[in-house]
Amino acid sequence: MKKFLTLVMLLAMFTLAACGQSDQSSNNEESKNTTQEETSTEQQNKKDTTTAEVSKPDPRLQEPTEHTVCEMCNMKVYEATDELGKFTGQAIKEDGSIAFYDDIGCLLNAELAHNEKNQKYVRDYNTLEWVLVDDATIVKTDLKSPMNWGYVFFKNKEDAEKFIAENSSYKIVELDVVKQEAKERREAKLKKQAEQQQQQQNGNMDSMSHEGHSHS
Repeated sequence: MKKFLTLVMLLAMFTLAACGQSDQSSNNEESKNTTQEETSTEQQNKKDTTTAEVSKPDPRLQEPTEHTVCEMCNMKVYEATDELGKFTGQAIKEDGSIAFYDDIGCLLNAELAHNEKNQKYVRDYNTLEWVLVDDATIVKTDLKSPMNWGYVFFKNKEDAEKFIAENSSYKIVELDVVKQEAKERREAKLKKQAEQQQQQQNGNMDSMSHEGHSHS
């Protein structure tokens, strides 16, 4: 009888020990999984940080907010998440300040209007990364942009050529061509404004003249 009881106690001890090992093994597995998840998260964070750094060739570059307006035309500047955000431009001025623009024409004409020489950036059409406009390959399209310029930009010329191969009516243009168009459109706008002001002044003078005659 004693031998039987001893045997039962030994079996119970072995069972408890086995359970303890199983629990320990389970805990080790959970700890291992947690460590792997943390490592994966750290790697993802590092990847995201790297992506953010790549998209900003100059650390002074910023991102527009929902309240940002164009320095030239005072229209809304679109964020990268918006369909029209691919047309957004920004400039780092000589004093280090940042100005945003809703389209390429406003970006280029800002220098003419304010007699400035800025570092001008546009977004890569595919990645939305900021690229110096002087280094970008420019493609003229029929896409609707905020101010109806329709130019898109590529960091790599190969991407631009592939884009054109898929859209035969589009073409690569030089920056000087865009600058000239921007200058001409600005001059035409200023001329129109001057004419309107002149017409308004003439109208005011005629009105004053008629009032003078009526009083006499």
